[in-house]
Amino acid sequence: MKLKVQTWQTLRKWAQRISILMFVILLVISRSPGANVRWASVFQRLDPLTTLTATLAGQVVIIGTFVSLITLLLTLVFGRVWCGWLCPMGTVLDWFKPKYPRSTDKVQVAEKWRNVKYFLLIFMLVAALLGNQSLLIFDPITVMTRFLATGLWPVIRFVTLSFESFMYQWNFLWPVLDPLHNNVIQPVFGDIAPVFTLAVPLFLFIAVIVGLNWIADRFWCRYLCPLGALLGWISRFAFLRRVVDAEACNGCRQCARLCPTSTIDARRGFESDPAECIVCVDCLVDCKQNGTSFQWQIPHWKPAVSMPYDPTRRQALLVMGSAVVGTALTGVEPILKRQPADLIRPPGARITDFEKLCIRCSACINVCPTQGLQPCLTEGGWQNLLTPKLMPRLGYCNYNCTACGTVCPTGAIPLLSLVTKQTTVIGLARVDRNRCLPWSYATNCIVCEEACPLPDKAIHLEEVEGIDSEGNSILLKRPVVVRTLCIGCGMCEQQCPMGGEAAIRVFSATELTYL
Repeated sequence: MKLKVQTWQTLRKWAQRISILMFVILLVISRSPGANVRWASVFQRLDPLTTLTATLAGQVVIIGTFVSLITLLLTLVFGRVWCGWLCPMGTVLDWFKPKYPRSTDKVQVAEKWRNVKYFLLIFMLVAALLGNQSLLIFDPITVMTRFLATGLWPVIRFVTLSFESFMYQWNFLWPVLDPLHNNVIQPVFGDIAPVFTLAVPLFLFIAVIVGLNWIADRFWCRYLCPLGALLGWISRFAFLRRVVDAEACNGCRQCARLCPTSTIDARRGFESDPAECIVCVDCLVDCKQNGTSFQWQIPHWKPAVSMPYDPTRRQALLVMGSAVVGTALTGVEPILKRQPADLIRPPGARITDFEKLCIRCSACINVCPTQGLQPCLTEGGWQNLLTPKLMPRLGYCNYNCTACGTVCPTGAIPLLSLVTKQTTVIGLARVDRNRCLPWSYATNCIVCEEACPLPDKAIHLEEVEGIDSEGNSILLKRPVVVRTLCIGCGMCEQQCPMGGEAAIRVFSATELTYL
């Protein structure tokens, strides 16, 4: 390396900052009205694991994810630089860790546990081949997207607006607060308060990942990350690798103490496993003897040697068998569990192999302007874990919006033209005559009819004579859903004035099969 080692370390830190800043900015900007939401899924498209599993599960070639070849090429040339330089999750783990000097891991974790991430990877690939992508919830890019979109960002918005409201108590601050609100806060945070049903468990999930740093630095990267396992396997063939100069090395163990993944082993002459090395260059910075360096392996290139913690053939076969059994079990869940009446999918999901292509990245949930898209838990069975569903009571499907299809990196939600989207059926509204004001209480209410965005109105008003609570004869206008016109956007349900459960509800388009 021609640059000083300190310069390489500085470059790495700046690469991490820029990468996570871009990750956050792209997700935040995509929430703004009129934004080009396609850029919000750049990191998902760079993720080779989601590309591979979606290709296997959907048995299709996904053109939009070809950019993941960039990540694979970088790994093949430089090793796991994605993990050490670019991964948002890796950056968060580097930032949030114990501040005391790193000497040894807080808890000694046996080296054999490094194979867990390989087991998880194998399980994912076999399950994907069988059409199940449930375990994509452990992909680090999808974890970070869900955390920011459904956990951290709503909290930041709430705190910001609460503080702004507090500051508005003093009139003399209004000349400053008004332009700040109009030009910064309102464009960034919007008018609709984000409400997510799984905000707490998703927040706790990443809190656990970060908390594991107090057991061992980058615990997630060492033992659990399936993307790290995939890139680690490719790194065994990398052209640039860490090399130890046996004559210059004095065995001070400084490099082994500083290595964030503890892959530098004194028993092997302080060599490291290319599959575990994240090219952080920390070992170079503090080596006073210049006993270690990163060197090109050409022309004497050969794959790195296997390690004792690498999965054996028997272990790999056992995991593959477990994946087959686990996937089969999700496929025999009752139909009411796999296709519940209230599982409403985004527009166009019925015309694709949605369950097989969805990578649980939550990009669609992040860009939904009404926050109607929410992550599933087990409503649709384990096979649909954390896939998006529409909850009309929280937010309807905007009649003039195609954001979810635009941002979807795998085509699970197809990119529809606005005209096509406006005629695409995702559900069917149904009036609950036991709760509807005109039907049950002889009280006129036409909110749902007024809310319907369709030009021809999918809700018609049926005029009948009725008796009000005082015994007077009145003309009632009772809403009736026109099945052939309703597309299930849910605006009627969201606007219904009844407290709690709406008097008009939208149910899944699966009902249309029997009508």
